[in-house]
Amino acid sequence: MTNTSIYQFVKNKLGTHGVENTKGGLLVLSDKKLFLLFVALERAVRKSSFDAVQSVVLEIENYLSTIEKRQLMVFAYMYLRFSDLTPSQSELDEQLPDGRIRKSAVFSRRVTDEEMLIGLWARVKYKQVGKELLRVVYADP
Repeated sequence: MTNTSIYQFVKNKLGTHGVENTKGGLLVLSDKKLFLLFVALERAVRKSSFDAVQSVVLEIENYLSTIEKRQLMVFAYMYLRFSDLTPSQSELDEQLPDGRIRKSAVFSRRVTDEEMLIGLWARVKYKQVGKELLRVVYADP
């Protein structure tokens, strides 16, 4: 980690996910409560706590529901999905002679089992709803 404040780190990371490209996305940065929830998400990630990450994601979802902007959940999933908690590269599945399957993944750094769980959960959530939510975000005038 650099000496960048956590607030600037979160803002920069959200920027790489395109929050500044849409009116709805800009809300992630301009709504103080929502932005602070993303800071809390980063703190949970830094603690490598799956429970804490899920708790903050639920807080984000509840808040977005109250302001009728649930589609912005895509940025929470992207925040986790496109991080060093997910593999930077995956190799093709290999079937072993005894019928078992080997899955190999390359991470950009050493990750704990709990960090891998966070990344895997985020990949699944993003795959389930990511494209649909992004369509709504980009369709919002």
